[in-house]
Amino acid sequence: MARLLARDGCNVLAIDGDSNPNLALTLGIAAERMSDMPVLPSNLLRRTEAGPMLTQSLEDIKASHSVTGPDGVELLVMAHPQHADTGCLCSMHATVRRIIEAASDEDRDVCILDTEASPEHLSRGTASYADVMLAVVEPYFKSLETGRRMAALANDLGLDRVALVANKVKDEREQEAVETFAANHDLEIAAIVPFDETFALAERAGVAPLDFNPDSPAIAPIHRLAMAWGANVHGRA
Repeated sequence: MARLLARDGCNVLAIDGDSNPNLALTLGIAAERMSDMPVLPSNLLRRTEAGPMLTQSLEDIKASHSVTGPDGVELLVMAHPQHADTGCLCSMHATVRRIIEAASDEDRDVCILDTEASPEHLSRGTASYADVMLAVVEPYFKSLETGRRMAALANDLGLDRVALVANKVKDEREQEAVETFAANHDLEIAAIVPFDETFALAERAGVAPLDFNPDSPAIAPIHRLAMAWGANVHGRA
């Protein structure tokens, strides 16, 4: 989505908010760079009467800690723990929350936060300033139920737009299961992405799916999703 939006003329800032960061590879940054990607420093916040604030401007943070990937997408990595027993990442979640707040909401500027597969970014309020949340689910009950829980937390956090992206859908039966679950729980489906072996092949090859095979079956619905939810965007997802 990030690269397709960039190709459509958007200025895209992608944030890897997973404590096990891998977004760089998906964006097309060389696999050998993943182990030494710059991460956000721990001193970017200061306490004020109004709450934690960034000690640097977002432009300065990007200048010193972002990496520019294919199609001009700028990437910030929240953290990459190198040692065990080093404590929680609470302050880094707070830092990302303020970065999203500081992200431009001008027309054609987009900030995308890729989160870990847990409620951490919602329970800690990391996604507080997001305009949209897309919960990626698979066509199985536990995954769909997780998506429902994430949507409920997102609504509780005050996010106005929440939708499911059904991923790895193999046939009409699985699509119907997703649609029935969504209808029963009043959930919007933003996209149906088919199961696509190309993604596994691309990962084994250590390249981005978009570079491995731009015409693979899953790319088209992702492109439509990017255009539908990102066309004329000025926001944060």
